[in-house]
Amino acid sequence: MAAFSKYLTARNSSLAGAAFLLLCLLHKRRRTLGLQGKKSGKQLQSNEKEGKKERAMVDKVFFSRLTRILKIMVPRTFCKETGYLILIAVMLVSRTYCDVWMIQNGTLIESGIIGRSRKDFKKYLFNFIAAMPLISLVNNFLKFGLNELKLCFRVRLTKYLYEEYLQAFTYYKMGNLDNRIANPDQLLTQDVEKFCNSVVDLYSNLSKPFLDIVLYIFKLTSAIGAQILGTFLCH
Repeated sequence: MAAFSKYLTARNSSLAGAAFLLLCLLHKRRRTLGLQGKKSGKQLQSNEKEGKKERAMVDKVFFSRLTRILKIMVPRTFCKETGYLILIAVMLVSRTYCDVWMIQNGTLIESGIIGRSRKDFKKYLFNFIAAMPLISLVNNFLKFGLNELKLCFRVRLTKYLYEEYLQAFTYYKMGNLDNRIANPDQLLTQDVEKFCNSVVDLYSNLSKPFLDIVLYIFKLTSAIGAQILGTFLCH
């Protein structure tokens, strides 16, 4: 003990304390770097997982999937849904002609007022009043066709999905094994309703401008001729 106490001077004690403190700091730093490395590794893995998630794009795959769903909603060429599609197309054409007639008749009423022609004013005003029930009938038939088509699409697609994914004990397995999905039948019905409404609205919104363009080209061709119209389009 006497020999060992010779080395326990104040200087040696301070050096030993500094070395111990340095070792503690190095160990703490290594531990911090290890935790940061684990976190960065987890972040990289999560980023890789997020990068692997499929993104919705309007491409060939999108159109192929949409075609498969449309075949479910319109299974045959001659079916109830096809009849409603034709009804909507006919009502859209009729509505376009009604809009054109309304513009022409309104112009004639204004010309009768400007020209102070009581006879023309009464005539075209009476034509306007007489045509209003027919125009209202066209609009109501169009709304009827759209609503019935949405309903038919919902019925067919909902029945198909129920038979495909909710048969036997699938519904109970889904509710018991995964608590995140509550009321899958209700969620499925709501999603199908939104999808069918969007499909029918897309059909209506795309068909109306297309029919307007076709009728405009037909009227313009009959008025000025196809050659002049082709010359205008080329220039």
